[in-house]
Amino acid sequence: MAVKAVIFDLAGVVLLTVKGTFNSLLAERLGARLEDVVRVMSNPVNDQWDFGEIGDDEFFEHLLTELKEPLEKKAILTKFVIDDFYVDQELLTYIRELHKTYTTALLTNFPAHLHDYMKTAWRVDGAFDHIIASCDVKLLKPDPRMYQAALERINLKPEETVFIDDREVNVKAAEALGIKGIIYVRKEQAIKELDKILE
Repeated sequence: MAVKAVIFDLAGVVLLTVKGTFNSLLAERLGARLEDVVRVMSNPVNDQWDFGEIGDDEFFEHLLTELKEPLEKKAILTKFVIDDFYVDQELLTYIRELHKTYTTALLTNFPAHLHDYMKTAWRVDGAFDHIIASCDVKLLKPDPRMYQAALERINLKPEETVFIDDREVNVKAAEALGIKGIIYVRKEQAIKELDKILE
């Protein structure tokens, strides 16, 4: 069955950190230990943030308290989520070309500030038909229901879609439903694999 839609993850694929990983850069900015940041970012409270159940301010307070860092560092966190990320413009140009022929969508675990930043710091105009975010559907990848929500939104069958994500667990979960999967390692590799599928 021919592919009709390409679904992209956001962070780690379309949205990149200026250096390192999210956790390593966050640790550097806060002057905290990486293992402590990893531990706190794995806390269920992070899921609440991604679900949109708590806002940035509340999550930042939780994060700093858990890391035993002063609350004055909240300003660093506010700057971090805006200034330390950028949209890969080359990939975005490629996606806009895809968009002329295929349905394109974002499927992302992301807190509620996503929508504001998409209109300001992370402009992705003309690239995606749909944005399916955890803060809206109250689900998180790799929960199969997250992918089902995306399929329902774009109104296509699993085998008519391709999903690209930098986390293997998320891609494997999509593939288990019949969606074609690509594990993003770098832009050139992901585009090459996608082009082969779309031939």
